[in-house]
Amino acid sequence: MTEKVDWNDNYLLGIAEIDNQHKKLLAIANELYEITTGSPESYKLKMSGALKKLADYTIYHFSSEEDYMRKCGYNGADVHKTAHDSFINEVNHQIQKLSADNIEDGARFYAFVARWVLNHIAKADKIWAAAVKKA
Repeated sequence: MTEKVDWNDNYLLGIAEIDNQHKKLLAIANELYEITTGSPESYKLKMSGALKKLADYTIYHFSSEEDYMRKCGYNGADVHKTAHDSFINEVNHQIQKLSADNIEDGARFYAFVARWVLNHIAKADKIWAAAVKKA
């Protein structure tokens, strides 16, 4: 079983609005962890709601982040959007797959989401944030 990941201030970009959104995104991802380590009887119902919440918030956050980058004139916004779109496609694919009562699939999905979000923040988001702060 994958271990739960917690927010670490090393992931802060120094842009309060985006940092707060990142924290919320990880908190939603951690709901997936709680569901996969909780009661098997409530797994399917709770997972369905959490996946909807994750999908909706991810779209909101990515749109907000992309708008911020463009507003600041960041040249890599389109490439960054491609990474976001790829993640959204994978989330949508996994949502279809997770309609069954398979807690192991849910745990693997949590691991994917948590790893992707934290790696994305630590690498790609840190790059654009540094660039827009210099501008």
